[in-house]
Order: sequence, then structure tokens, then C-alpha cells
Amino acid sequence: MSIAVCAKERRGYGDRIQRQGRRSRCRLCGRRAVAKALVAALLAIAPPLASQAAAGAEAMSLYEQRLTYRRAVQALRAGRSSEYRRRMAKLEDYALYPYLTYYAAQGRVANTSAKRARQLRAELEATPLAERFFRQWLNAQVRRGRWDVYLTNYEASDNAAARCNYLRALYRSGERDAALAQVRDLWVSAQSMPKACDPLFEVWIAAGHLDQDTVWARLTLVLEANEVGLGRYLLRFFDQANAAAGQLYVNAHVQPRSARQLSRFADDENGRRALRHGLLRYAKQDAERALALWARVREKFAFAAADQRYIQAQLVAAAVEQGGVPSDGPEGFSASAVERVALATVRSQQWSAAALWIGALSADLAAAPRWRYWRGRALIETGEAEAGRQHLQAIAGLRTYYGFLAADDLGQAPQLNAEPPLRDRAAQRTLLRTPTVLRMRELYAVGDLVNARREWRFALQLLNPDQLRHLVELTAAMGWVDQAVFGARDAELGDMVAFRFPLTQLDVYRRYATEADLPVHLLLAVSRQESAFHTGALSGAGARGLMQLMPATARLVADRLGVARPSRKELVDPHVNVRLGAHHFAALMRIYRGNRALAAAAYNAGEGRVKRWLKDADRMPTAVWVERIPFRETRDYVKGVIAFDCVYSRLLDAPAPVLAAHEQFVSE
Repeated sequence: MSIAVCAKERRGYGDRIQRQGRRSRCRLCGRRAVAKALVAALLAIAPPLASQAAAGAEAMSLYEQRLTYRRAVQALRAGRSSEYRRRMAKLEDYALYPYLTYYAAQGRVANTSAKRARQLRAELEATPLAERFFRQWLNAQVRRGRWDVYLTNYEASDNAAARCNYLRALYRSGERDAALAQVRDLWVSAQSMPKACDPLFEVWIAAGHLDQDTVWARLTLVLEANEVGLGRYLLRFFDQANAAAGQLYVNAHVQPRSARQLSRFADDENGRRALRHGLLRYAKQDAERALALWARVREKFAFAAADQRYIQAQLVAAAVEQGGVPSDGPEGFSASAVERVALATVRSQQWSAAALWIGALSADLAAAPRWRYWRGRALIETGEAEAGRQHLQAIAGLRTYYGFLAADDLGQAPQLNAEPPLRDRAAQRTLLRTPTVLRMRELYAVGDLVNARREWRFALQLLNPDQLRHLVELTAAMGWVDQAVFGARDAELGDMVAFRFPLTQLDVYRRYATEADLPVHLLLAVSRQESAFHTGALSGAGARGLMQLMPATARLVADRLGVARPSRKELVDPHVNVRLGAHHFAALMRIYRGNRALAAAAYNAGEGRVKRWLKDADRMPTAVWVERIPFRETRDYVKGVIAFDCVYSRLLDAPAPVLAAHEQFVSE
């Protein structure tokens, strides 16, 4: 802390003491003049030493800056604004000063003028805060009813609420026709719109702009998105001539079997629309009967040729998914329908049909590892072994699930294609001169991970690939393991294997892998898939910690082990979480006879679902069974665990097969 000293006090120690008696209220010295006089005397006696002390008092260490920053934020949250300003004044040279500026501006955003808002936006430029503040300021104008200010300062946005507010402001400015002309595009949405749009929609509807074609357009989008509640709500907007057809459309969605009652559907545009939707929904339940029904429908209803081709393709695809043999070839099918049928032939192991339909995929799609793999397998199964091996060989060097499977099928070792770490400390220090990287580090240091991630994403847009490599390594060196994992992914730096697949807390994983009699690389693979090693990870469903355990599951495992049930707070402790997670996965491995794919599916989706998915799948190749998992999340999860286990087994010099001999086929 610097000390202000009266100019006259520099004359000498004796004069100073005498003057203190005469002037106890020196304007510059204040009430503590005697103490300041003593300090000044010391300055006069030893100026170099005193100057150094004063300079040291003024310069805050980085650690002190972080503490002061945290205390400033705490003061603001507690409503101690004067303390906030006082601490803020000490941090003008600190990397996070823009955040203090932002927080201070947030507190008075409603009373900020347009000129000042734009000034603050300029001050915060080159940070993620600039546009965030300006959006908040615009929203404050709406809350205060300052529509003219909002209209003047609005900038084009994809945000639905912002667009609605803009049109409300435009309407209030007198440009009513121009505003109402743009409402339809907002109203026709598959989802419920923000409440900010309600006043606009009410005015638009009252003005007679909502026609029946628009209602049909939105109802179609809504039901395709399976938003049944919103679909029922939309029925109120149909007029008398369309109400029955609209209700029929919703009924066909909720009760697809109603499509069999053809007499209920009129042969007009609305009737055919409802029938088509019901027929396609019915095919998901019973494709064979839906195809038979379609033969009758084509005779009675005047569907356009394009509609007929689309319906036929979708029904064939549904039939193949349910085990039928495609009687039609891919000619005339849309690209999406060809892919759907191709996948269905793989799932039903119709290898001749699979070779035909996969071969009909577009060039870009056919080159994807998934389809190269299954085309190779299909050709091998149909006797074209050499051609099939060529497809597998084309992807066998990839560090992906399908690349690993292909290498395994060919008897080759999977390739990691790892890029050696750079470990260039000088480059990392240089990178820290970049303001956004420095702010990212400081936000992480003060525990603000949300804003630290925003800064990381902001840096992603500014840095070149070499700088991003150093940023990933810097992030890992800071101890922010999960962000290094996701950062390497987002920066498309897949070959940074050491950072995408970190060997973190190995002592914990080794201890409980031994206790649960599991390979340590398998536990690492599960944690990498579940949390990317974020100790405090919390899912929307409530799963917690490194292995993302649900509290109820953790309690059951604890009871089985005879240990204390963990609290929610204790469940994020790595020792508690990994121990219980390891024993839970070990129990699943026993149930599924050591098949990691089945155990992983049960770990993610539950044993009950896996039991249903195993029905009629006995002795099915495991790789095919994985493709049949109906939940995309679980399907991708299982592929991830298998691939990550392959990676970790090699990083730990304990290479394991992609699928062991006992895992090649599933059993009920």
C-alpha cells in the first residue's frame, strides 16, 4: 500500500514532529500524520531501502491478485459494492480485469445508456464477454419497455427470442406490415417458442395472418419431431373444414394402427397427409402388414409419384429392419433410404443384399470407415474374400472403432498413430502472452471453469494448429485433464494421443482394478468414455464422478460390498467412485460372461434393456449386435469403450485383442 506524504514533511525528523503538534490535521496527511511522519523519516534516512519496500508493497504477486479477484467477486455477490470497487481498483493490470468490468456493468445494465453499452462492448472486445454483455443489455431494454432503443441497436441473430423482440420493436415503431410479414417463419417451428414470442404471435394471429396451410406446415414438423403435446395444442388453430383431418393426423401418430381404417381418410391433400404419416408409423410396429396395406392404399388414393416412391422406400427399409428380405433394388431410392436399407441388411446379416445396398451408397458415404468395414465383411461372407479384405485394409490403419475391428479381422495390430508430445515450455510461455489464453489460465486458477471453457473455445477461433497443440499441452500441464481431452478433439488434433487418452490417477485405477479383478485399461476406457476424467462430472440424470455412477447404483454396490453408503458429495471422491464403479462393472462382466460390449451396454442403459436387445440374438456376431442397439447414445458408448480399451491396453504395454475369442459372439 502506497503512503502519501506531505511535501513539507521531507524537511527533517525534528521539524516534522514539531509541526505535527501545531498541525494535527494536515490536509494530505490525515489523522495518522504522526505515523506517516515516522515513515517519512525512515524514507529520508534510507531512501533506497524504503523505495524498494514501497515498490514491493505496490506490486501484488500473481497469487495475491487471484485472492483479491476472488474476494472482489464475493463482495459483489454479497452486495458490498464499495468493497468491490476498492478491490477492483487494485487489479487494473490483472488478466481478469475485463471480467470485473463486465460484472460491474451487469449490475447496472438496465440503466446503461446505448452509448455506454457500446463503449463497454468495445472495451470488452476480443473477449467472449463483449457480445454476452450486449445481448444482456438489449434484453434489459425489452424488460424496461424501451423498444425504440432496442430497435436502433438490434443486430441480426439466430436466437428466436431476440428475433421476436426485434419484430415486436419494429411493430411498435409503426412498421406493422413489415413486422408481421416476418412472423410466419418464426411460428412454423417443430418446438415450442420462447414466451417472448407470445405477444407477437397473438397480434399476428389476431390480424388474420395465420392460414390453414401454415397450421398444417407446423403440425407436420411437430409430429415428425414427436412433440405430441404441442401437436394437440395446434389443433385449436384449425378451422371447421380442417379440424377433423387435423385430429385424424394426430390420432394416426399416436395410434398408427388406425391407418388400417382407410374409410376414415379422405382422398384429398389433408387426408393423404394423415394416412401417409400413420402408414409409416405403423410400419415401425409391423412392416409386413404395412406393406400389404400399402398395396391397397395405392389403388384407392391418388398419391403423387414422388410420394409413392418415398413411401415404398421407407416401408421396404422398415421391413428389412424387421428381418425381411428386400425384393426391390436400390434404384429409385433416395440416398437416406439406401443407407437405411443398407444398415438393415447388416443388422439382419443379409450379406448378399448388404453388399448390393452398401455398394449403392454415395461415394462420400461409402468411403466412411463404417461402410468400408461392413462392405468388406459382406463381401467376405459372400465369397469375395480378396475384394472384402481390400476394403478392410483401407481402414485397418485408422485409430477408430471400425479401423480396430478391420485390423483385428485381418490379424494385424491396431495402430495408434500417436504424435509425440512437444513439451515446449518456451512455446507455452509465449502462448500465455495471448490475452485469451492468459485469461483461460487465470479463470481456471480461480475456479471459474465455465468461463475458462468459454475462453478456450474463444482461443480455438484465434490460434493456428501449432499454437493449438501447445494450448492442449499447456491445459494438461495445468491439471485440467478433461479440457485437454475435449480441446484436442475440438481442435481436430486426433493424433495427440497422450492428451486425448491421459494416464491419470493410475494409482487409483490400479488399486481398484486389482480389487475388482479387471484390467486397469478397461477401467480407464470406461472413465474416458464417461467423464473424460473430470472428477466432478455431473450428468443431467444425476450420475456423478469419474465413472458416472448414479447414487442409487452406488448404494446398491456399497451394500453388496458391505461398505458405508456414500453421500452425493462423497461419490465424487476418486477412491469412492472408481472403487464402486469397478465393482459394478465387474458384476456386469460376470453376468455377460466377460463380454465387454454387453457389459458396457448394460453399464450405460441398464440390464433390463440389454436383456430385451439380446432376444433372438443368440450366437450373433458381437459387432452386428452393437449395430442393432436401438439407442444411438448406447451404441456409440459401446463402440467408444471397445475402442478406448484397445488404445489404453497399448499405452500400458499390455495389448489386448479388440474383441477376444469369447467376445466374438453374444449369448442370451
